Amino acid sequence: MNRPDRQKIGSVGQPLPQLEMKIADMDTGDPVPLDEQGEICVRGERGRSIMLGYYKDEQSTAETIRGDLLHTGDNAYADEQGYLYFFDRKKDMIKRAGENVSAIEVESVLVDHPMIAEAAIIGIADPIRDEAVAAVVVIADGADLTEDDVTAYCKERLSRFKVPTVVAFETELPKTSIGKVRKDELRKRLEGAESV
Repeated sequence: MNRPDRQKIGSVGQPLPQLEMKIADMDTGDPVPLDEQGEICVRGERGRSIMLGYYKDEQSTAETIRGDLLHTGDNAYADEQGYLYFFDRKKDMIKRAGENVSAIEVESVLVDHPMIAEAAIIGIADPIRDEAVAAVVVIADGADLTEDDVTAYCKERLSRFKVPTVVAFETELPKTSIGKVRKDELRKRLEGAESV
């Protein structure tokens, strides 16, 4: 996307000329106004400018390509000049009591803490608020940190609804072969622990 002749600080760039793009409401699929967050959807030619589909996975293909639109799963907003600003992955967005919480935003606050080496934020089932914001934290070597310390730190830096209500500590985060955090694995661990 980011064409060298058309860059803007903080933006991931503008769509390529051969692609038609819209920012859509995550629930309804309707276009959202400028500067409002939604999912990036791309209209293009299947097999040429957008993918044909997932190999031997018709269900995932049908969920991703609806009608003539490819739903990227990326949440962003667009400004009046068509520049896109990435916000978060749709699957990493936590729905808490009608509010959207960006996992990336909360994670970036946590990793700024001098005693936190790594952090992952996930949503886990909450019977009252849809999802609870859960933090999985790896403490830096030699540091001493409690759940209350993590919560207090977040309360000073985040809106109340974004503050994790569940804090778990791990010695390391489970990762894929390319170093991506296995949030599905963390979710299973935490939801299993919550039900005990």
